Amino acid sequence: DHPPWAEWNGGEPRGVEPRLIREFAGELDAEIEWFDGTEEELVEALRGFQLDVVIGGLTRASPAAMHAGLTRPYIDTEVQYAVRPGESLPDDLDGVRVWVEEGSEAAALMRQEEDGAIPVYVDDVTQVESPALLDTYDIEALGFERTDNIKRDDEHAMAVPMGENAFLVELDNFLLDRGAEAEEILAEEAAQ
Repeated sequence: DHPPWAEWNGGEPRGVEPRLIREFAGELDAEIEWFDGTEEELVEALRGFQLDVVIGGLTRASPAAMHAGLTRPYIDTEVQYAVRPGESLPDDLDGVRVWVEEGSEAAALMRQEEDGAIPVYVDDVTQVESPALLDTYDIEALGFERTDNIKRDDEHAMAVPMGENAFLVELDNFLLDRGAEAEEILAEEAAQ
């Protein structure tokens, strides 16, 4: 589970990547059999050629890259500071209260970076106030505005077994042709 990328919903995966994989399988006239597991479990199964594709919000920086063939990035997102329309982010964040979802990548980045911002943790991203540190897709879904202060750039990819070059190229070409579609699906999924 890694919403909005993939979410195991009672045996029927939903999210950006399951939607894309269903379309890809349709083009190949292939049947899908879904498996749930941790990233480590799924990558091990991939390494042993038990799976064809692993999805779930992987990025090019993922540890899976060491044990799998990754597609080229098909969508790019950032974790960045955001504000409500009409507001601005101070140049110096020292002592500024910044809202962030507890347990998120954004929260981890706030702890790692020493820009002086004071984190205000909330249980649900929909509870944040301004300014906030958010994923780009949450910024748009919440009606916030992006700032130029980006903490992390994530290039999203899918994983296939090492050595499956023809399959990797086929999946790569499919994903690269659907960049705009992936952006639309991401916006839909983030808004739910």
